[in-house]
Amino acid sequence: MDSVFDQFATVKYEGSMSDNPLAYRWYQADRMVLGKPLKDHLRFAVAYWHSLAMTGSDPFGGPTLSRPWNGAGDPIQLAKIKADEAFELFRVLDLPFFCWHDADIAPGGNSLAETLANFHVMVDYLELKMSSYSTRLLWGTANLFSHPRFMAGASTNPDPDVFAWSAAIVKNCMDATMRLGGSNYVLWGGREGYETLLNTDMKQELEQMGRFLTLVVDYKHKIGFEGQILIEPTGELHLEFC
Repeated sequence: MDSVFDQFATVKYEGSMSDNPLAYRWYQADRMVLGKPLKDHLRFAVAYWHSLAMTGSDPFGGPTLSRPWNGAGDPIQLAKIKADEAFELFRVLDLPFFCWHDADIAPGGNSLAETLANFHVMVDYLELKMSSYSTRLLWGTANLFSHPRFMAGASTNPDPDVFAWSAAIVKNCMDATMRLGGSNYVLWGGREGYETLLNTDMKQELEQMGRFLTLVVDYKHKIGFEGQILIEPTGELHLEFC
């Protein structure tokens, strides 16, 4: 398969007068600002999901983005092709960081064991890619929302099997984030909480979510991960942690 990005040169700063469409006009990464380079103030990262995993579909229509690695074939091989393209994209953009969900970088399996096996194959592959490129990992996170099993939440799910699955995925994602040198770990449960007041117990759900967050922080200290645990709030009507 021909590479999508290797035909492009690395984007460089050329100043505000440049007419080159593939140049930075205002972002000068090495410009000193308040005693440190601009790139240390603005820690830009390429998001694996938006840039490499999303298909362009929405409630009004199907996929509009053609991505060669989303075609038919061996799922692991296609995930490796996506990783190859990802690091070429990072090179072209010349940005210091990238970030991922587990489901962005590795295909799911028919069981938790198979899903985690696929994930660790791809973590090995990302580590190999990082040895040849300058882009580093800013943070990792777990996708605990896309699969139908999370329709009633992850940490707040009333099914203990889903709670346990979610905890196992977060554990492995944090392990991988630490192994790959990530600066932070992000928690994002896009389906946490409730759909309507007719089917919720707010007190119980908050207690469950609190229990889950406590387990995450305890595990961070157990393995000696020094990065921050980030929780992304959103403006949705249901409870979320990210």
